[in-house]
This record gives sequence, structure tokens and C-alpha cells, in this order.
Amino acid sequence: MRAGRRVAELEALKSVWLVPPAERLTDARSVGGHDEQFHATLVRAAGNGETARVHWDVTERIRIIRRLDFTRADRIEATYVERAKILRAVMQKKPDQAQLLLKTHIEQSKAEVRKITLHTLQAARDRATAA
Repeated sequence: MRAGRRVAELEALKSVWLVPPAERLTDARSVGGHDEQFHATLVRAAGNGETARVHWDVTERIRIIRRLDFTRADRIEATYVERAKILRAVMQKKPDQAQLLLKTHIEQSKAEVRKITLHTLQAARDRATAA
């Protein structure tokens, strides 16, 4: 990807993730779509087309799991806060900080999705037992 296009794509992310709380989206489907684009843009910005292709293939396969992270308002809020920090680090050309923030975000999201999944399964069991 050309440097100019890379900068333009990163700038476009600001209009989604660096907005005041009153302007943030709350719809899980919309936030999930923007989240996918956030990750895809960062991978493309790294400049390796093959890595970007593989990343998108993986995204297509795990979409339903990743979107669980946006089923609660607190997780949507956390997503905005985390994205803003990551994006600022990238824009300030602080790759080590961005990488650490991204790694922390991914681990936190995995843990939250695991909790949401377990809670949903337990609620389904409880309903089945009560019926």
C-alpha cells in the first residue's frame, strides 16, 4: 500500500474511533463492522499484502465469535477507549506502544468473549432445566 493511501486510511479511522462519547455507535453490528475495518486497516498499513489477505480470511471465519464482544454496552465502550489509544499510538509513530496496546486489547477481548460465551451457555442450561 502506498504511504499516502496508508495515511488516508488511518485518518479515516479517526472519524470512527476518536469521537466524543455522544457520537459513538451503540449498535453491535455497526461497531463490529467498524472493528473489523480497524484491524484490517492496521494490517494493511503494515504493508504486507499477503498478511492482509490471511488476516481477512481469518476475520471471515471468526466473525461470529468476535462480534460477541459487542453484545454488551460496557464492551462497546471499552472498544472505543482501546481503539482510541491504539490509533493515537500509531498516528504518533509509537509502534512499540501500539503493539503492546493491541496485544493487551486482543487478550482482554478473548477473555471477555470467553466469559460472555460461558454465561450464555449457563443461561441456556438454566432455561432448559427449568422447562
